[in-house]
Amino acid sequence: MTHQRIEKWAVTRLHNAMVIIEVDDAVILTDPWFTDHRTFNGHSPLPASELPELTAIIGSHWVKDHWNPEDIASYPDKDVPVYVCADSMVKRARKHGFNNIEVLEWGDKRSLTSTVTLEVYEEHVGRGRPTNNYGIIGPGSRVFYGGEVLNLDAARRCGEAHDPFDVAIGPVNGVILLGRKLTTTATEMLEATRLLGAPRMLPIHDEHRSIGPMLKVTSSIRELDNVDLGGIELIELPLGGRYEPPPA
Repeated sequence: MTHQRIEKWAVTRLHNAMVIIEVDDAVILTDPWFTDHRTFNGHSPLPASELPELTAIIGSHWVKDHWNPEDIASYPDKDVPVYVCADSMVKRARKHGFNNIEVLEWGDKRSLTSTVTLEVYEEHVGRGRPTNNYGIIGPGSRVFYGGEVLNLDAARRCGEAHDPFDVAIGPVNGVILLGRKLTTTATEMLEATRLLGAPRMLPIHDEHRSIGPMLKVTSSIRELDNVDLGGIELIELPLGGRYEPPPA
């Protein structure tokens, strides 16, 4: 499947934190997780075998449901640039045939195409390993992606240091694992969107199932049903749904 240059940007929601982000002539797959697993509701309606031609693959977090390169081992271009946040992610990607992998740190930038840049932003450190947030920046388009957003102070600093984003993509289920909070709730992600100066919020990471005392889901997108969004447009996509802003 060959990608055609788009006017601004588009996002296709697949599963958990996995989306396809299109900006100008770049197509980026995030946090690959095509596994049909009992701890999740649903699965990606797009199989890995039908992925479009990718400009890059990015990983925001090192746990398996954000980074499972085994799921995309059949992707034909093993030289596609792969950008991750931890050395363990490099090893797993190489194990499944990918050759062009780099660990990026907060503040790094990489050119994806002649017109599109990947920027790396601060998030949080868990178990000694950092989590990355990303900006995909094109001519007239600024997309914020955070697969495991938790740190609102980091979002505030990002918003203060950069121009406003067109959309903020981030988690809404406030999941807690063994007593440790992993992600923002829906209202916290709404606040992160405000801090980033984005007029649109696109929720992800809303498919986990609670598992007794081990894993607790404390929020969902439904938390925002009766909340004043303060002028922010909520883009709620079904799995497989794609959003592209209308022409100005």
